[in-house]
Amino acid sequence: MPFQREIIQVTDTRVVLNLPAAFLNRRVEVIAVTMDENPSPAGRSRQPSALIAGKGRTLGDLVGPIVAPGDWAYPQ
Repeated sequence: MPFQREIIQVTDTRVVLNLPAAFLNRRVEVIAVTMDENPSPAGRSRQPSALIAGKGRTLGDLVGPIVAPGDWAYPQ
């Protein structure tokens, strides 16, 4: 499958791509992705939505299984 990748500086809302002849009479997918996003500041953590914050509960042991091993449906 032929492909073409171009990294360009965008100065307008319209971009013109010159495609190779192999793309003629074909459907193509064009994806535009920004490459220079500003990363989030280090040490800043995300916060849960106020609708769900503090509403979670731990039920039982986080390491051990909830059911007895004999109750599992697996071949021994």
